[in-house]
Amino acid sequence: MAKAKGEGRLVKVDELPRRTRQSKYGRVIDEFMAGDMAYARYESNGRPDAVATSLRAAARRRGAPVKVTVIGGEVYLARI
Repeated sequence: MAKAKGEGRLVKVDELPRRTRQSKYGRVIDEFMAGDMAYARYESNGRPDAVATSLRAAARRRGAPVKVTVIGGEVYLARI
């Protein structure tokens, strides 16, 4: 029986690989925590509310004591 074009195949693996991809927002949180700033403004081309939501999620995943707020359409990070 001929295979159809683009048809895939199954390959046995012993376990799922660990996910190593790091989000850009995770890197921002890591950089903020590694630095000595108490407060910082995050500049981005994204919508401030969406960026703030992503930064909050990244901080929560890392257990980082960071508060993310939007003031005047700009995103700010603060150590807590």
